[in-house]
This record gives sequence, C-alpha cells and structure tokens, in this order.
Amino acid sequence: MINFKSKLVNATLAATFAIPLATAGMFTSAGSAQAVSLNGSIGLTGTSIVPSDGINPATTSIKFVDVDGVDTDGDFKFFSPNLNPGAGITIKTLNLTRIGTTTTYSTGPYTPFINFGSRTLGSTTALLTFDLDDSVVTRSWISKTSINDVALKGITGKFNFNGKTIGVGNLGASVNGKTSEYHLTLEAVSVPEPTTMLGLGLVGAGMVMSRRRKSVIQ
Repeated sequence: MINFKSKLVNATLAATFAIPLATAGMFTSAGSAQAVSLNGSIGLTGTSIVPSDGINPATTSIKFVDVDGVDTDGDFKFFSPNLNPGAGITIKTLNLTRIGTTTTYSTGPYTPFINFGSRTLGSTTALLTFDLDDSVVTRSWISKTSINDVALKGITGKFNFNGKTIGVGNLGASVNGKTSEYHLTLEAVSVPEPTTMLGLGLVGAGMVMSRRRKSVIQ
C-alpha cells in the first residue's frame, strides 16, 4: 500500500510540474525566436576636451566632440545601417561630481551616455542607446604639464533597444590631454530571458517538493 501511494503521489507531482514546465518551454521557445540579445564589443574613438580646472575640483566634465572611428565585433556588425562614424553616433558630455576629497568622481545614478540612433537588428527597428549605471571615474592632474589624465574604469551600463535592455556592458576608456583623442571600448553580454529563468525555477521547485513528499511517505 505504501509503495502504491508513493508511486501515485510521485506521478501526481510529475504531472503537476510537467504542465507549467511545458508551458514555460513553449514561452521560452517562442520568446527566444523573437527576442533580441546583444553580444560582442564596439570601440569608439574621436576628439575629447578635458578642462584644466585644477586639482580635484568639486565638479568637472569630459566633452566628447565627435566620433571619428568605430570598430565592431560580434552582434554589433549586424546592425543596419552599419555602426560607422558617419551614421549619427553621438556621445553626451560626461558630468562628474567629486566623492569626498579624493580623485574619485561619480557619474550619477543613471546617465544616458551614447546614442547610436535608429537601427535595425533582425526584424526590429528602434533607438539603440548605452546608458551608464552609477559608476566611478578616477581623475588625476599633473601640475607640471597642466595635463589632465582621466581613466574610466569599473564602469557598467545597459544597452537599450526598442524600450528593452538587450545587453549589459562594461566600459573602459582613457583620455589624455586638454584636447586629445579618446578611446572607448564597450563589451556587451546578453541578458538571460525571463522565461528561461522561470523554467529553471520551476525545475528546482519540482525537485524540492518531490523530495519532501518522498520523505513524508517513507
């Protein structure tokens, strides 16, 4: 009798979790076919202006005058029109606020940063942007030459396309001199599908419930 009940309960549990898992699988497959994700990297170069405003000013900025060069890899190669210097890419002035009395500066809680313009990827045409998270910039000033050396490191942000985040990215950059060439490199990694995470969660829940039920019957 106990063995019969155990088999019956396990069969019921299997059927119970099979329905949502199958449903999740259908949603995942359908969503994955239509979803847009972003993997790869893009490098931007151009002219920047860093003000000579002394040692550790309370606020400062970096102005990106233009985009002279674009180097793409991965999914960035498949946007139409191509991501090239003449395709309307603009970078906003980066306004920085000093943290304490150090050379560390904050970009703010949310900063629209790079506008790639309207692009088509797959069957979707929409505005592509890269927006910074609350990130940190380290700034130093060399008094003998009055040259500002600005390093952007540990910066993260999001690639937004068609009103959705299609990739999270890390940004690394170097700017040297009052008026000089900047180098920005953005690495993009796709965001996991919510339905995929739902399916994994249901699998875990099913295994836990099945084990608990077995322990109670035995």
